[in-house]
Amino acid sequence: MPRVLAVAALFLMSSGCALVGPYCVSQQERGTVTTLRGSVGGDAVVMHRVSYDTRGSQNDTQIDWFGQRDADGPRLQIYATLVSCEQFTLPADANSGTCAVLARAGWTSQGIATTLILTHGRGNPERLGTPPEYKLWITSDRATNYNITVSYFYGPDC
Repeated sequence: MPRVLAVAALFLMSSGCALVGPYCVSQQERGTVTTLRGSVGGDAVVMHRVSYDTRGSQNDTQIDWFGQRDADGPRLQIYATLVSCEQFTLPADANSGTCAVLARAGWTSQGIATTLILTHGRGNPERLGTPPEYKLWITSDRATNYNITVSYFYGPDC
């Protein structure tokens, strides 16, 4: 039995992705694309146009807002659409075509999702146009300030 465990451990450490150890992490590439700050009023919609960083196979959008962890805090939501969307409406699921929601984050009935992930190229379908861009639409049930950091990621998931 110890021999089987040793062989299994050796396989995991020497496999293509190196599932165990620092080698897998060293193959990852990350970097900041942009940082956005703003405020949104209750039932208002704010839009930011964002360039997709093609160094990554995905762009990760991290969002936080004032009062997000308070039981009665603002219920901010963020949605990503194609850059050609001009008339994003609420509720978000009513949108279609160029305004169909590609990804979402923020307040949900299950809790808070602070990361929105978009994929484009480098092994993923190229759906964001040339140059690749998208729009982020932010809404909240009451006024709040928010911070958004968009970063690119490429490499194995370790």
